[in-house]
Amino acid sequence: MGKVFLFDIQGWITLALGGLLALITLFSSYSHVHIPFIGVVALNQQIGVLLLIVLVPPLLGVAAGFCEAVAELATRCRLRAERDRVQLQNRCSLVQLRHQLDPSERNARRVRDVISLLEEYGGMA
Repeated sequence: MGKVFLFDIQGWITLALGGLLALITLFSSYSHVHIPFIGVVALNQQIGVLLLIVLVPPLLGVAAGFCEAVAELATRCRLRAERDRVQLQNRCSLVQLRHQLDPSERNARRVRDVISLLEEYGGMA
C-alpha cells in the first residue's frame, strides 16, 4: 500500500482543476456578475479562453496518473488471475495424486468434483 499523506495531492489537483473549470464557465458565459457586498463586476469573456489554455497541462498530468492507475489495476488483475489459476492447478494435482495413491470412493468423488468444477468454469477443453 502507498503512504498516507495528511494532504492528498491528487485531491488538491482535482480541487484546483474544478476551480479552474468554474472560472472558465464564469468568464466564458457572463459579461458581468453581481458579487454580494461588492456589487456588479464586469468580466472580460476572453479570459475564459486563456484559462482553458492554462487548464490543459494539469489535465494531461491527471490523465497520465489515471493511465498509471489503470495499468497498475490491470497488472494486479493479471497477477490475481495467475495466482488463482496456479491454486486450481495445484488443487487438481493434489486430488489426482490422492486418487492414484488411494483409489477409494471418497477420492473418486473428489476427482468427479474437480472435473465438475473445471467443466463449470471452463478449465477443460
